[in-house]
Amino acid sequence: MKLAFRPLFTALIALTVIFSAACGDDKTTPKTNDTQAGDTTDVDPDVAEPDAEVSDGGDTETVDPVGLEAPCDPLDPKQCLLPFPSNLYLVPDASRDTGFTLDFGNALVRNVDGKAIASAPYKRLDGYSVGTPLIVSFPDLDLAGLATEYDTAPSLAANAEILWFAVGADDTLTRVPYFVDDDVQELDLAERLLIVRPAAILDEGTRYIVAFRNLKNRDGSTYAPSAAFAALVAGNATDPALAPRQGHFDGIFGLLADNGVSLSGLQLAWDFTTASCDALHGMMLHMVDGAFAEVGQDGPQLTSIEVEELTNEDWALEIRGTFEVPHYMKESPMVRFDGIVWTFNQPGGVAKELPTLNGTRSARFWVRIPKSAFVEVDGARVPHGLVMYGHGQNGSGTQVRSGANGRIANQNNLIFFAADMWGMSEEDFAGILDMLGDMSNFTGISDRIQQGILNHVLLARSFKNRFASLDAVTSRGILIDPARFSYSGISQGGIYGASFVAVSPDLQRGHLGVPGNNYGFMLSRSRNFAPFFLGLAGFYQERWKQVVLLQVIQLLWDGGDPTSYMKHISKEPSPGQGANAFLLAPAKGDVQVAVTSNEWLARSGLGIPVMTPYDTTRTVPSGAETAAYPRNGSGIVLYDFGNPWPDESVNNPPTSEAPDPHGGPRNNDAHNRQLVHFLDTGEIIDVCSDDQVPGCTPN
Repeated sequence: MKLAFRPLFTALIALTVIFSAACGDDKTTPKTNDTQAGDTTDVDPDVAEPDAEVSDGGDTETVDPVGLEAPCDPLDPKQCLLPFPSNLYLVPDASRDTGFTLDFGNALVRNVDGKAIASAPYKRLDGYSVGTPLIVSFPDLDLAGLATEYDTAPSLAANAEILWFAVGADDTLTRVPYFVDDDVQELDLAERLLIVRPAAILDEGTRYIVAFRNLKNRDGSTYAPSAAFAALVAGNATDPALAPRQGHFDGIFGLLADNGVSLSGLQLAWDFTTASCDALHGMMLHMVDGAFAEVGQDGPQLTSIEVEELTNEDWALEIRGTFEVPHYMKESPMVRFDGIVWTFNQPGGVAKELPTLNGTRSARFWVRIPKSAFVEVDGARVPHGLVMYGHGQNGSGTQVRSGANGRIANQNNLIFFAADMWGMSEEDFAGILDMLGDMSNFTGISDRIQQGILNHVLLARSFKNRFASLDAVTSRGILIDPARFSYSGISQGGIYGASFVAVSPDLQRGHLGVPGNNYGFMLSRSRNFAPFFLGLAGFYQERWKQVVLLQVIQLLWDGGDPTSYMKHISKEPSPGQGANAFLLAPAKGDVQVAVTSNEWLARSGLGIPVMTPYDTTRTVPSGAETAAYPRNGSGIVLYDFGNPWPDESVNNPPTSEAPDPHGGPRNNDAHNRQLVHFLDTGEIIDVCSDDQVPGCTPN
């Protein structure tokens, strides 16, 4: 379905509304691959003919690197790139950890100007996202009995219509929990895609096989497999473009048969491989190591210091200044506006090239010091701990000034400091708007987010080693307790906080307020991003393009998105680090951040359980790890301010008219008592034991 919008007008609307919506106050190495072509009779007219020259953000290249006679896969001929994700677009590459390089050729979608999304940046990867959904075409599907967001148990049933397997080193198959999304934003049921989302974070560098069987549409008719898939099942794929894939699919069918999956009734099956840790995090870790080599082990100097006396109820002083960061970015021009975005500095022009240092750039920081820092107890001032604060959506470090932070700081002897999260800060907004017209430019977000994380890593080191000796601190007799050093972020800061702490050698404990992970999932379920989709629809008008596109850009987003870092919080810490721990505090019915994305963590074997009792209506999320109070280590505490859960498995923002609980936890004394206790001790205590109902429903 197409939506008829004027692109520039739509984008300008998005600019205005998004500003007003911004928040304030590796297991196995795959052994097989599928690199051959599809049926040339079903080429999507929206995709360039093979061997066309397309721009990859610089040099032009002749595409058709995967040897496809057509870039689309006849296994699901409804739209190009389906089924997604697929090993069809993985090219053998012995230099990569998985043995492949991801190369979409010219198969990526085109905007209203006919320009395809550039495929070159995706060659950085050797597989797909660890949060990727499956996207296929089963129009007007009968969803009855399929796994939902709130009940994933049917996904693991023996007779499940959809089967998702992880392939082990010895070709053993292990079931993966999932749920099915109903993409209600596509009103034409004949055009609506099926989105199957993993209910747990996938493993890095791992091959997966998926199979669909016995699915029916709403009138009771069973779907017939595509002609291409039927030929592969029959073992007689004779078409020159399809025949080279027969052996590969025979292997898939054999593994399925060995695990009790009959070919009878099979409507579709294929495989894909997730990216390795090196492909996901190698650039980020390279920048962290290189930056410390440049600035020294004490972190960058804190300069351009300004001090402002405050008359606030809780805050006494603001210190602000700048710090120079090693810069791994280069300028790239915006397309529709007069401005620049920042992308990785890769002088060699090779997608997987590690970013190269490109001088330094000044970044800002803000510090808020409470009145308690100037109060004497028994004739002496009390040393204060330091908390790095993570700001909200497209905001800035100035959000450290919030009243909630002031109350926490003044009551608990804490000093808060913050910086801008480059990539998703207010100064990045024009680049985000410009990107909507051509998602080839998404690296202007995904790359710069990693520089923003690096900035936070460097600032944490500077505050750990340099802040206490600043003249603005010592001259006022402010005392610092070096043993109290932690992180707290809300909303966007609660999201990227996990990524930041996972790579910071100085912060091992953090609070994630109203958090989530996997933007490719969260955007569709957030009211904040409705203007984003409005603007996007002006340039990518068909809904199927928007669905696929969001999962494609998530492949680049994983370099900074916590989806790919959660495994490295405590299960497999980053090199040189010990285990980290988080208190996650989502708010039930949050209309800005999808709460259930936190529940995925509790199904992933990462040591991040839900704390019980969890909820009034969903006692425990199906398949989730649980823990009782008190607990030392990570945990998820669901705060309930009376909001209902959104409609299950509906790929849409919540529709409830109840007040948004997004700001509830940070403004609640019980939550803040739990927060401070955890930051100081690493223990999650029960602050809701007086509740008369399950879950945490603080007054």
